[in-house]
Amino acid sequence: MSDAELKRLQGSFDFLTSVLRTSYAHEAGIFLQPGYIVHMDPIPDPAWKDIVVGFRHVTPWELTNLFPGYKQGWFYTAFICQPRDFLPWAKKRLTQRGITFVQRKVNTLEELAPHYDIVVNCSGVGATNLASDEAVSASRGQVMRVKAPWLRYFVETDGKHPVIDGIPYMYPNLHNVVIGGIKQTGNFRKTNDPRDTDTIWKGILALNSQMKGAEVVEEWTGFRPMRDGGIRLERETLAGTSTGRSLEVVHNYGHGENGVTWSHGCAKEVADIVKTIMAERRPKSRL
Repeated sequence: MSDAELKRLQGSFDFLTSVLRTSYAHEAGIFLQPGYIVHMDPIPDPAWKDIVVGFRHVTPWELTNLFPGYKQGWFYTAFICQPRDFLPWAKKRLTQRGITFVQRKVNTLEELAPHYDIVVNCSGVGATNLASDEAVSASRGQVMRVKAPWLRYFVETDGKHPVIDGIPYMYPNLHNVVIGGIKQTGNFRKTNDPRDTDTIWKGILALNSQMKGAEVVEEWTGFRPMRDGGIRLERETLAGTSTGRSLEVVHNYGHGENGVTWSHGCAKEVADIVKTIMAERRPKSRL
């Protein structure tokens, strides 16, 4: 992991920490959650281990009793940021500050030139066409929300287990528990697949038999914005638009399956670039 990526992760952690200490953290869907990542094969410690809270290796007891078959694991405390809570909260705060929201279809970035001086391109999978970026692809995911108030820690798995199918994970939040384990490239089915539902349940029950009594609240399918080479976060000047003037674009897409994790740190970096552009455009005194 590069220094720039670590800086973005630290930026996300710092922002979430600042919100956690407020009276409205729960409204924003932000809280701390301890949990595990377990692996089938030993791997080096992650570069981000000093960013999260209380990082340690799991004990032999934990591997034997909680995650039989897995060879290694990490335990730490990290932030959970629920988009279903955070996005309405953020939109409300922005609206109160005079920000307006417009929903429309955009075919090209150039068509925005008559209306805006700076565009931040966060188009996700749509960057394939909007930014002509062939490195972007869609990875299909299918997840479920269940009621399991007894689960108080997250679990993420890595590697092919001899008994457990897929790569199951469980993330408790303020309302329910998100469970999943589906990651498919080249599958563009937009509806839930009963076969994937079965894979998720089998994996989760093999991982934690207590989940057998969990009531299903919701199930849905979506597409993760993957990108070969990782996140694209950079400035680009588009010349030759219909207005005859250039358009400044800040690209911010390709966050893959960890978009929420990266989002706040990347947003800070984007804001710094926008400030630089605005300073360059500010009229200079001739006196």
